[in-house]
Amino acid sequence: MNNNRINTLIIAFVLIFTLLFLRLVYLQVVHQQKYTQQAIENAAKTVRDPAPRGIIYDRNGKVLVENQPFFSVHVLPYVLSVQPKAEQTRILRELGELLGEEIEYKVTALEPIIIKENISIATAIKIEEKRNNLPGVVVISRPARLYPFGSLAAHVLGYVGEIEAADLQTRKRSAYQLQSIVGKAGVEKKYDEQIRGVDGGKKIEVDVYGTPLRIIESLDPVPGEDVTLTLDIEMQKKVEDLIGQQEGAVVVMDANNGQVLAMASHPTYDPNVFISPQENWRWNDLKKKRFPFVNRALAIYPPGSVFKVITLTAALEEGLARSDEVINCKGYYQVNHRLAKCWLKGGHGPITVKEGLVWSCDVVFYELGKRLGPELLAKYAIAFGLGSQRGIDLPNEKLGTVPTKDWKNKYLKDDWYAGDSINYGIGQGFLEVTPLQMAVLYGSLANGDILQPYVVSMIKDKEGKVIYQGKKNVVAKAPIKPENLKILQQALREVVRRGTGVAVNVAGLPAAGKTGTAENPGKPHAWFVCYAPYDSALAEAEIVISVFIAHGEHGDRASAYVARDILKWYKANRLKKTYPEEKFEEQYVLHNGRKVPYRSLH
Repeated sequence: MNNNRINTLIIAFVLIFTLLFLRLVYLQVVHQQKYTQQAIENAAKTVRDPAPRGIIYDRNGKVLVENQPFFSVHVLPYVLSVQPKAEQTRILRELGELLGEEIEYKVTALEPIIIKENISIATAIKIEEKRNNLPGVVVISRPARLYPFGSLAAHVLGYVGEIEAADLQTRKRSAYQLQSIVGKAGVEKKYDEQIRGVDGGKKIEVDVYGTPLRIIESLDPVPGEDVTLTLDIEMQKKVEDLIGQQEGAVVVMDANNGQVLAMASHPTYDPNVFISPQENWRWNDLKKKRFPFVNRALAIYPPGSVFKVITLTAALEEGLARSDEVINCKGYYQVNHRLAKCWLKGGHGPITVKEGLVWSCDVVFYELGKRLGPELLAKYAIAFGLGSQRGIDLPNEKLGTVPTKDWKNKYLKDDWYAGDSINYGIGQGFLEVTPLQMAVLYGSLANGDILQPYVVSMIKDKEGKVIYQGKKNVVAKAPIKPENLKILQQALREVVRRGTGVAVNVAGLPAAGKTGTAENPGKPHAWFVCYAPYDSALAEAEIVISVFIAHGEHGDRASAYVARDILKWYKANRLKKTYPEEKFEEQYVLHNGRKVPYRSLH
């Protein structure tokens, strides 16, 4: 019995060892190559080689964004830590002398440790010359963004930075990883997948101490695609110079195709600051500004009187007013027990609806607002594109607000009153628009088409092949009959020729536009929106200009002066056709019983 048990155990052990031997043969002979490769990969480190991002140009081929070598000093712990203590001390001391600062170093990981970023090329060369005497110290070069024009067009171009963990979850994991450099704003963000290219890198086999043994695999980075914008950087500079230190925004758009020629927002920032965030003084300078990263061209504000073109359009289209209808402006308008004032004390007297737009008579538009009511005003505002994104190829475009009775009841839990309607008629109350929306609106009054604005005109790969071409996109026709559009155009021309926008008159470049003063806590906001050239016989406007100055008080001054000087520059540098100069005649109005120049009042 005992012998049987012993024999059974022997047989069992033989079987077990036979199986183990066969398994060993299977692993080490049959699948040797497969498992050897897996073992190597498990003991490998991947060193990323970032791809250079694509170059960004303006419409005339000027470089707006490029790449420059960015040098940083790293210590390789797995090399330095195996040196004797005295040798470690010497290496760090000599490195500190080259960098001009004392280095505190502790081994905390096997990964390379950044000692200093953004060192000069001269310092990088000195360290490289002594690399044999500084084991474990390496200078790493990577392509970094350079914005040659500094803060110019910053809100259009954007900036780059390391990807955040939350953002990584929404992107393709194969293309992005932690520490990937991505676009954070503007075109850099919107077109990041095209601009960023494909990273390369090396897979390096290391020993148990992390010391590199050999390169397993190497892939060259693929540079990103080049982008050409619709921006005219010379015009952009002029526009930003004109805004100066005022808070506000300007949009200049091609009236025929929707190309954005200039888009400025202030306060602004220099995207070069993100190359080396460690430079705290530059960050502190940014913190002193009021929301410098907000693109005010895409932000929302009350429009004031620049909205009156929609009120007049709605009244004419719905048959609720005629352009030659006379309304008596006494300087105030009574609604229930409240008196709503006109901007001109003493009033404009008997004035036609059309002239009401020329002189921006509030009483005329109080009356039209009352006749139309919120639903009809909203109908035409929405038809012209307000209350929705205009589809520009930039991030963070705001919708705006087009109020109705239901909107007020839902969001403010209140009824709609007659006072709300008259305020609506003059562009006040709950209405909110963006400077870009105003540019698109007035562009549609110039040529009858509601266009989609855009800033990228072309994308090319590194072989020069065009892979994307921006093009004109007519979103809709302006919701106005040709005969009524002609009335609007004539009135807007008279605004500039002799009305509230007379400050914008530029000899030899006829323009049509509208002033706007939007009530706001503190000083009112100032608007001026126009298109030029104006030709009564031909629809050949070239540009639309939308100017918004926060707390600029009056649209016929702060914003109008900016628009005027843009027109002067455009006439001198870009105008395609010459126009006869019109003689300017000072306009007078009765004020407190005296005849005074209009410009002295507003």
